[in-house]
Amino acid sequence: MRWQPAALIMIAIATSAAQAPLTRTMAPGGTPAAAKLADLDWLAGEWTGEGFDSVLHENYSKAVGGQMPGHFYAAKDGKPDFYEFVMIAEVGNSLEYRVKHFNPDLTGWEEKERFVRFPLVAVEGGAWYFDGLTIRRTGPNSADHVVRIKRKDGSSGEAVLHYWRAGSSKP
Repeated sequence: MRWQPAALIMIAIATSAAQAPLTRTMAPGGTPAAAKLADLDWLAGEWTGEGFDSVLHENYSKAVGGQMPGHFYAAKDGKPDFYEFVMIAEVGNSLEYRVKHFNPDLTGWEEKERFVRFPLVAVEGGAWYFDGLTIRRTGPNSADHVVRIKRKDGSSGEAVLHYWRAGSSKP
């Protein structure tokens, strides 16, 4: 079979689209995007999801004092795999997503005073692009989170986590 140029172009477009990153990176010295915590009020509540070959649970409280606290856990084979304490905080006229990771026995991944920071890069439509983390509202009761992860071998990739509001049907 001989490929037609149009077919090759379509394959190239599909391949590049499939490889396009779903997260964004803050340029060195870049200015975080303007946003208010009230823009994420829809996120408050309990969410169930799938990703990391696990069942996921995430819960966000209503914002208080410029912060929206939350927690996350992933469970594999009916056992906790890891936990996160999260906070979305107003920083100046922007937002920052903050995470502190824990093993099932609550030993921390980061040093005592440290946590992972994801400053806001852009807001477009129903997507909030933090540096290495995207939260995209996919429906009234569904959302996808995409996180850039570093592997032990030094490479990186993106993990897509699908969520739906607890008590609603899976999309």
